[in-house]
Amino acid sequence: MSSTSPRAPMRAARLYGPGDIRIDEVPAPGDPGPLQAIVSPLWSGICGTDIKEYTGHGGSADSKPHPLTGYAGLPITLGHEFSARVDAVGSGIQGVEVGDEVAVYPLLHCGKCAACLRGEYQICDIKAWNGLSSPWGGFGQQVLVEHYQLAPLRGISTVAGAVIEPAAVALNAVQHARVAPGDTVLVVGAGAIGMLCMLAAKALGAAAVHVFEPNPSRAALIERLGGIAVPAAAAGDIPGYLADLTDGLGVDVAIDAAGKPASNEAAIASVRAGGTVGVPSVHPGPITVDVRRLTRFDLTMVGTVGYTRKAWDETVELTRAGQLPLENIVTAKIGLDDIAAQGFDVLSTPSDQLKILIQVNE
Repeated sequence: MSSTSPRAPMRAARLYGPGDIRIDEVPAPGDPGPLQAIVSPLWSGICGTDIKEYTGHGGSADSKPHPLTGYAGLPITLGHEFSARVDAVGSGIQGVEVGDEVAVYPLLHCGKCAACLRGEYQICDIKAWNGLSSPWGGFGQQVLVEHYQLAPLRGISTVAGAVIEPAAVALNAVQHARVAPGDTVLVVGAGAIGMLCMLAAKALGAAAVHVFEPNPSRAALIERLGGIAVPAAAAGDIPGYLADLTDGLGVDVAIDAAGKPASNEAAIASVRAGGTVGVPSVHPGPITVDVRRLTRFDLTMVGTVGYTRKAWDETVELTRAGQLPLENIVTAKIGLDDIAAQGFDVLSTPSDQLKILIQVNE
């Protein structure tokens, strides 16, 4: 085994409750097991799930001991979108060495349940996430990870590496929605996932990606990144606006990336007969869906959670090939000490910021 020297306590940004994040000194992880590694996060992104935990509207962080990790309750070190440098590797690790830069696949799975045996780790019966149901998160200076969580960057910047996780969510969503070369696509909502869905659809060959986003700053970014911002004047009738552009047909695929009843309604109403509606967004509760339109127009509606391993690996490859310019959605970079005031507090209210990265280690 290759290992580091004895470790001093490390710094970590930990959530204690709604609106309460503190920088603590906590014990660093011990030496890794044979199929484990210790990594030092470099850049870590703030996710919408983190914001929900911070504002008290979450529920992803476990209050009972997690059946896979045993971790429970608060405080918890958040952070599941991060790049890192490898500090130590177990004796059974191959293909990764100390000093390598990696993106961390934060989904932990049991490997034994029916879903895992099918390779569908994202729906593992007892899946866990770094930064939500694990002792280790990307806003801490070191993280203990399993061998399958290491994705060497090899030509990908560490900034882009920190955005691979949400980009995999987006790629998984557009793949499940069957976006194909030449398609016309609608994305409703241009938060980080919506913006990444736009980039993913373009990477899969979509001819035109229309994005509805009421924030003028984000609408301008949509245009700069090659999307087509739906005009504010069309906000009251997005389906009609798109029908006019498509000879009355509608779009081939619509993605609800806003997670609101109105966004889901607009997506269903905008897609052509025989088209697909994808829903990667997390709706806070049940909503009414126009099932008659689904049946009468032969529509497919598909939800996605997280990403398949295939989608994760393809996200890494598309990023390395330059087809996913992930750095372009990063709107701010801040230090760990500023994570509350310049990170969580900013993203908890309407803001022009899209993706804020935290520099955890240099």
